[in-house]
Amino acid sequence: MALALSEGGFVEVQILLTYMVFALTMMAFLLGTAFGVWKQASAKYMWFAEAMNFAAQAANITGDVREVRLNRDKAERYFEAAMQEMVGQYALNSFFSVEPGDPVPGGATAQAPGYVAVVTVPVFEANIPLIGQQRVEIPMRYYAAVKSTILRR
Repeated sequence: MALALSEGGFVEVQILLTYMVFALTMMAFLLGTAFGVWKQASAKYMWFAEAMNFAAQAANITGDVREVRLNRDKAERYFEAAMQEMVGQYALNSFFSVEPGDPVPGGATAQAPGYVAVVTVPVFEANIPLIGQQRVEIPMRYYAAVKSTILRR
């Protein structure tokens, strides 16, 4: 009976609830930040893939896929122009041409001539309270096969 009339546990419950609300708020903030970083990384990878596909098609000198002559310098210029417009800030680590049978990203071998680019893209940069300045950069690799610019029936 004396325990039921005591109010000592009431203060402890309030402190516990305050900590629970704080913990849930921090968890929601961290999950929101993680989702935002994931969304940015996915979007930038799609733009990176589009820039590679554009460069592979635009640099096709003959316009045909039966007799392909690779022009790495031209493809790299097209790629850099597209990436600068779509992604903005990025670091190009390597850009090279591949022939059928060469290894490409993903552990596969190239079935057609094309180009491979390796870039590092920043997807998150912020000053996080109690932690400081944080920057997340993700390395990305992509293989784009040469495509034809000629339409045939």
